[in-house]
Amino acid sequence: MRKILLAIAAAAAFFSPTQAAENTSEEACQAQASASIARKWPKVLKGQFEIILKGNRCLAFLQAPVVIEGKRTAWLVDGENGELLAEFTAPTTGAGWKDSDRGLCSYGAGKFKTGECTWGEYLDNADQM
Repeated sequence: MRKILLAIAAAAAFFSPTQAAENTSEEACQAQASASIARKWPKVLKGQFEIILKGNRCLAFLQAPVVIEGKRTAWLVDGENGELLAEFTAPTTGAGWKDSDRGLCSYGAGKFKTGECTWGEYLDNADQM
């Protein structure tokens, strides 16, 4: 798994702006976000991620286990620079979270209150980041 992630990071690191113009915006966003994740989040080796093109913004949504057993974290990350925009950490049984599941939320730039919230509230706020 680590070799695959390193190969993706290496390929994405050589992605040039000239190549970006030749690719679709989705492909450019995917390469850019993959490189940003590899640079800013090198210890995230296991989890799921989704690349999101929202208007002219490239975002990555990551979900991964955390150091604390029985918990999982979701991050919304700026695909251009890897900066954390929003985070949700909550207990998990291995199944996906329900909208009513409670956890801790934090948001960049103080846009929303940091503290306890539901998964549904987190998703609604993260959608506005």
